[in-house]
Amino acid sequence: MRVIPPLEITEARLTSSNAPEPAVGEAAYAAGTTYAAGAKVIVGSPTATVTISNGAPAVITWASHGQADGTIVVFSTTGTLPAGLVAGRVYFIVNRAAGAFQVSEELNGAPITTTSAGSGVHTATCQVHRIFESLQDGNSGRLPTDPGSSAWWMDVGPTNRWAMFDLLRNTATTVSSPLNVTITPGERIDAIGLVGLVADAVTVTVTVSGIVRYTQTLALSTRTVTDYYGYFFAPFTFRSAIVFYDLPPYTNGVISIAVTRNGGKVSCGGLVIGRSIYLGSTIYDAVDDAENYSKITRDDYGTSTLVPRRSVPKTNQSVRCPKANVKNARDARSRLNAEPGLWFGLDDLTDDYFEALLILGIYKQFSIRLDRPDSALVTLELEEV
Repeated sequence: MRVIPPLEITEARLTSSNAPEPAVGEAAYAAGTTYAAGAKVIVGSPTATVTISNGAPAVITWASHGQADGTIVVFSTTGTLPAGLVAGRVYFIVNRAAGAFQVSEELNGAPITTTSAGSGVHTATCQVHRIFESLQDGNSGRLPTDPGSSAWWMDVGPTNRWAMFDLLRNTATTVSSPLNVTITPGERIDAIGLVGLVADAVTVTVTVSGIVRYTQTLALSTRTVTDYYGYFFAPFTFRSAIVFYDLPPYTNGVISIAVTRNGGKVSCGGLVIGRSIYLGSTIYDAVDDAENYSKITRDDYGTSTLVPRRSVPKTNQSVRCPKANVKNARDARSRLNAEPGLWFGLDDLTDDYFEALLILGIYKQFSIRLDRPDSALVTLELEEV
């Protein structure tokens, strides 16, 4: 059993992507345009010159910023940022107000304190990349991201380019084959997982200073043919998830991902990169389950009415964790509290149980029973986000 806590993919880390933005059918929001009900717009990367106070906490002043708490923001400067802030680092907006906000290093975390005034001109850039739908006719002059515009705009999800990086919604990036993405993490990572795939193969390449240090292609076909009848008539089946967990962990590595398909469009529902954490060996009593949200009712005559809705995959797995790994397991439990991770119970990608024991989601139970002198028993109840 391994888990990959996801590294946040920011604009700085997403070096390139051939998924266009705006995509077909998407248009950037324009403040001077009047929108009718049902019109859809995207908001990408709002940016502005800001002032930053020297205080506890620091206050960032940005007139009419219209951003909600939790929005990612990155700072740059022509001089020096106030001490306590680092240029290019990801922060999250907290305590937003009209024309101002504070920032934290964690989502919903404590606001940052600055201890100097800094120098130069400071710029803040938010990462939004969301699609909004107008709820009323005559919609003009209302920034979709502003919480005060909720009666006029509805957030309907991430833009196509960024859908694969939104791990909290069941969304996918879809383009004509191939889907090419390049990521520069800026730190050591050793694993990549892709889920919700509609494709034939995935290739991952790691280059360092222009030199290829790793490349691997994994085919997604699961069609097994044992006779002539099967050769001609057996259906073609494909895996929807794949994991690469042996990447060389260079701090300056550049990672290229190619998702390909022979004809038609490719889709990727989720891409997770990070440092994998080994928890131990999954025991052969795992359970693959699903929570069904479909509605089934019957009238007085027994006639049924079926309303199909999503089923949420779940697994229950027991893991024999070596004593030396217990600290890693406890650290993972703290780090992934109410945070999604990519969990996979088997290392063998060809095992027919591999996908059944793979979950991009959260843990509902993560107990560590210290029942033996040389190993612990970890009990996991995992649920897809």
